[in-house]
Amino acid sequence: MLELQQALREFESDLRRAGKSENTVHTYVDRADRFLRYLCGDYRPGE
Repeated sequence: MLELQQALREFESDLRRAGKSENTVHTYVDRADRFLRYLCGDYRPGE
């Protein structure tokens, strides 16, 4: 899981370097982060 979390941080950096807006970066990263938290048991939809 640590590898996936690190890859997500790299993805976020790449998005910023590519000049994506803060809203775009947030949308892409937040959704993926939420999914990773779900896999770890740290997030349950609807709660």
